[in-house]
Amino acid sequence: MAEQLDTSKGWCCDGRTWKEHADKDGDCCQPQGKQISDLPPEGQKKARERQAQAGAKVATNPDQA
Repeated sequence: MAEQLDTSKGWCCDGRTWKEHADKDGDCCQPQGKQISDLPPEGQKKARERQAQAGAKVATNPDQA
């Protein structure tokens, strides 16, 4: 099943989406609305890798998008 990233509330500094971090830990260390470009370099790298993985899964499994 394709991983769906909910980026509607932005990104966390560790490369997870804001929603993922808040859902798992009750809150996020970043304010809502942070863009990938606002993250530290390591967070940007992880976030972009996650986007690429999610996009590849959707591209190879379009029925699960």
